[in-house]
Amino acid sequence: MSQHERIIWLDAQIRAERYPNPGAVVARWGVNRRTAFADHDYLRDRLRAPIATDRKRGWYYTSKTFILPFLALTERDATTLRRTLLAAEEYLSAADAEPVRRIAELLTSYIPSSLPAGHERVRGSIQLLSLISSKLLADCEQAVQNRQRIHLLYHGANRNALTDRIVQPYDLLSWRGEPHLIAFCELRQEMRQFFLGRVRQWEMLPGDRAYVPQEAFDIDAYLARGFGLRHGDELVQVRVRFSPHQARWIRERRYHASQQTEEQPDGSLLLSMEVAGTEEVRRWLLGYGAEVEVLEPASLRAEIQAELQKSLQIYTFSSASPEEPIPAGQKD
Repeated sequence: MSQHERIIWLDAQIRAERYPNPGAVVARWGVNRRTAFADHDYLRDRLRAPIATDRKRGWYYTSKTFILPFLALTERDATTLRRTLLAAEEYLSAADAEPVRRIAELLTSYIPSSLPAGHERVRGSIQLLSLISSKLLADCEQAVQNRQRIHLLYHGANRNALTDRIVQPYDLLSWRGEPHLIAFCELRQEMRQFFLGRVRQWEMLPGDRAYVPQEAFDIDAYLARGFGLRHGDELVQVRVRFSPHQARWIRERRYHASQQTEEQPDGSLLLSMEVAGTEEVRRWLLGYGAEVEVLEPASLRAEIQAELQKSLQIYTFSSASPEEPIPAGQKD
């Protein structure tokens, strides 16, 4: 048994006016009297229960309005849950983050005061520079629930242009703290992800213009196919070789559900995966520079080669001198 189970039992006994006492705890749970009194003290001191003692009968509550907190947690449970909530807060909208923060603060009473709070925060999260309308979020949630079409004036980042879109919303996705509407785009005739920060105007279309969802569409399978957020039409086999140096970190992590790795005699690592579209794969691999080589597909290899040649042109200056000093703040 655990203290959690005993606390739940004690609370139920008191509410039923059965007046439990140390003897009843010992008889029910097979613990000693010291443990029984420790449970009483936990209820009183940690859970703020208005517990009192009737010497002839046993324990009771002096107030019938008291309710046991939603969880009778151990310190480790409370600490883990608080860290989880604070991590979620970093990636939620302001409207959703506030109640999560309050819940996390309620758990403080379960956690030793000596525990430092700073390390509980998520580091490295990226904050949006523009606020996303809470009304837009609420309307999208309603559209998903009611299968209601939306007319969007949407700014596409690739073409840097505004387009009118009528979409059939399927779900809202929070991707690294950014809200995206997954919807069937009637203009492009395919499933797309719309970042709500790029919606300039929107209009909920009347109920008689609702839509019937595609029964065969599985949103979890759809998301699992892609690498990151963006998707292509067909699955592509990607195969790359990481250098012995970079392989030390790559072999520690899983980047995609289809990922397979193969160790090489020289310490390098072959990584292969099957993804729908390579746009985000290309961006990911470019971050490793010369520590990775694309083996297939040939199209992705050519794209990365072209990008690296552009970078080389930017950093190649005929007037550059090898004797130029190292910029301030840069380490050897």
